[in-house]
Amino acid sequence: MYKANENMQSEEYSLIKQCVDGDGEVYAILVERYQEMVYNIAYRMLGDAETARDISQESFISAYEALENFKNSSKFSTWLCSIVMNKCRDYLRCKKVDISIDDVRESLFSTMPDPEGSMYQKQLGRTLQKAIGALPEDYRQVIVLKHIEGFDYKEMESILGVSANALKVRTCRAREMLKKFLLETRGTDG
Repeated sequence: MYKANENMQSEEYSLIKQCVDGDGEVYAILVERYQEMVYNIAYRMLGDAETARDISQESFISAYEALENFKNSSKFSTWLCSIVMNKCRDYLRCKKVDISIDDVRESLFSTMPDPEGSMYQKQLGRTLQKAIGALPEDYRQVIVLKHIEGFDYKEMESILGVSANALKVRTCRAREMLKKFLLETRGTDG
């Protein structure tokens, strides 16, 4: 597995070099490879599908324009993720947007075939998105990156510019906040 990651990273460096050297067409390979990750991060941070698509597109454009600044010492996905997070932060700062919970993608939570199970999963998805949206931005970031996108603390450190130890504490606190919110929600649903 390590060898496969190393090969993919090497391939990505080659694609980036081709882009910087003037062959912008190969950038489509990187976009295709990371478009789902970028969209998921933007959606989880913003809670709105349309805005997440816009932020995703802006993120890929910004990344393309800054490719010559990419340092081969980090993974492209980590660098791209930091761009997405910054775009989301900027958007939230400018808009002070309310987090929408209408467009939670069922596929992230379950593929249950029966209607009752599907309805339960849809409601769970809405509740989770509402809970994530209720978190302060710093805590929302760590939940999205760690538990939804699966980044490790070292990668998160590069993306957010916060020490891994601080991120561990923040993640623990965010999970506690989510747990509290979900328990309170359960109490009001019954």
